[in-house]
Amino acid sequence: MKSICPDGKRFELLFYDGYKGKETPRAVLIGSRQFKIDNILERKRVRDERTGRSSEVFTCKMEGQRVRIVIHDTSHFELIYL
Repeated sequence: MKSICPDGKRFELLFYDGYKGKETPRAVLIGSRQFKIDNILERKRVRDERTGRSSEVFTCKMEGQRVRIVIHDTSHFELIYL
């Protein structure tokens, strides 16, 4: 899943591909630097009551820090440091 940061850097989420397709995020690529996801602490599916759209939310340990990755059904994602 790819995106472009406002500063023009490539921003990509790399997944483990299992038999169901893209199952769990394994790394985040920012520019040419890859940040490995060490552990997935929580995974949940959230539905926005107002719009009806759903998102998948992962709380992870990445490079020793807790992050939340929100994957929207529009194939866009957010990375939030906690």
